[in-house]
Amino acid sequence: SQPGVVVCKKGPESEPVEISLSRQIDGIFTTKEKVQRMMTDHIETLSPPVRNTEKIAQMYHNIRPYVPAEFQSDPLYAKPSEQEGEDAKSRKQARREHRAAMAVAAKANQDQRGITEAVATKKNPAKKRATAAKKTQKNKKHKATADLPAEQE
Repeated sequence: SQPGVVVCKKGPESEPVEISLSRQIDGIFTTKEKVQRMMTDHIETLSPPVRNTEKIAQMYHNIRPYVPAEFQSDPLYAKPSEQEGEDAKSRKQARREHRAAMAVAAKANQDQRGITEAVATKKNPAKKRATAAKKTQKNKKHKATADLPAEQE
């Protein structure tokens, strides 16, 4: 057997077909030496991305308490530095302020356009309103027949 070659049969008595799984570029099989050269010469090692200070703080405060003791010393769960902690707090506060400002702007926009009824409609969808209306109609029918004298029923 050759490395990278698979033998396939359609049935137990059929002739075996050999298929090479090596990468093929322009009809030429890529040799092992060429792959090794490509991996060493053309691949750049990237520096690790900048650590997200909010994620560091979240991992330490929210996730680390539930991590088994043998893994708590992992750098992934390390305590954030003072600077990282302050940066995470300031980012979180800025995000909260931005969301609050956007909510105020959205409310002002709705008030300007007169969409106060649309908000009430969302709380009570049309399907619920329709079923409630049907129930009241049924109740009226039952009350009307109950009010009739026994002779008319």
